[in-house]
Amino acid sequence: MVAALVLIDLVVANYLRPGQSYDADWRLPRTQSMSALPGYVDHIEGLRPDPRRPRVLFLGASPTWGEMNRDRHRTYTAAFARTAHAAGVNARVYNLGADGALVADDYFIADRLAGHADLLGIQLTYHTFNPAARVDGAARFSELPRMLGEPVDAQVAKVLAIHRTMPFNLSGTVDRTLDRNWLLFREHDELATRLFGRPARDELYSRWQELTGNEPKKLPLAPALAKNTRFDQLDPARQTEIVERYADFANFHIRRGDSELRMLDLLCAQLERRHARAVFFMSPLNLGALESFGVFDHRLYSANVAIIRAVVEKHGLTLIDWNQPGKELPSSAFADATHTTDRGSAVFARRLYRALAPELSREAQP
Repeated sequence: MVAALVLIDLVVANYLRPGQSYDADWRLPRTQSMSALPGYVDHIEGLRPDPRRPRVLFLGASPTWGEMNRDRHRTYTAAFARTAHAAGVNARVYNLGADGALVADDYFIADRLAGHADLLGIQLTYHTFNPAARVDGAARFSELPRMLGEPVDAQVAKVLAIHRTMPFNLSGTVDRTLDRNWLLFREHDELATRLFGRPARDELYSRWQELTGNEPKKLPLAPALAKNTRFDQLDPARQTEIVERYADFANFHIRRGDSELRMLDLLCAQLERRHARAVFFMSPLNLGALESFGVFDHRLYSANVAIIRAVVEKHGLTLIDWNQPGKELPSSAFADATHTTDRGSAVFARRLYRALAPELSREAQP
């Protein structure tokens, strides 16, 4: 049986990893994003600390993943790595962004990897602090605690309305041990996604619905925007559609008891306890477009960010707001209201590097 499992693992490794390099601007897949996370985490945890090669991990949502970039080599994280290398800092930069990720998702990933990073850069998405924008609840990827073997304490369980982990977390310990030593166990979600396009449990459920005639109707998708096309080059009707859609969620009063804010507090507290080096930053907005359409309330935005900043700074951490006067990106850097083009990502990466360089230089000392 052991020999059979070893053989299966060799086959799985050959099927999943031919030519793949996590050190070549790799990022999570666009769909079923977390299916590939275990292998990515395993690679990052296997990196040896080296003061001459600081490990930089960027967490966040679609702006970090690079929704409007042509490919993974043109995201701001990839541009950040090139900028650092040009400045003489041989940083190892990893993109852990995922479409739709919320602070709760970042919490579990950061908790697992904080001890394996010399610097965490955590992108915050402004409109997700509005409950109306969170269609999937307080967490986008509910499978993360199970997938990462991360314990869920009483506070997190209360905020996310999920079950807490029992004090004696045998399951988590066993899962982590199997993750390290059994490739098939760690990669079963990605393997199923390669074969069926989704995890096996979802595929089985879908087939059962087809057999019983209960398959839900598929809603038509909105037309996708062309990658790397500047907002100001779009048809005026398309521009109006983008701005109005964002305006539906952008003007709100943040609530002190909001799950996104509470999870941010718990994430910062966890990073503080672990003495992790982390910098939070508000994702850049296309202020030029939003202001020209008269849908952006600067005073309301500043009041909301002040509340977010207070949560971050009370734990001794830093928040950078890229939407304050003097720091904002030009409208030409954006493909829509929140995502940068290839050129915009490169511009943002250079600014972000200048802001984070002092943290990196401390790690890069020989």
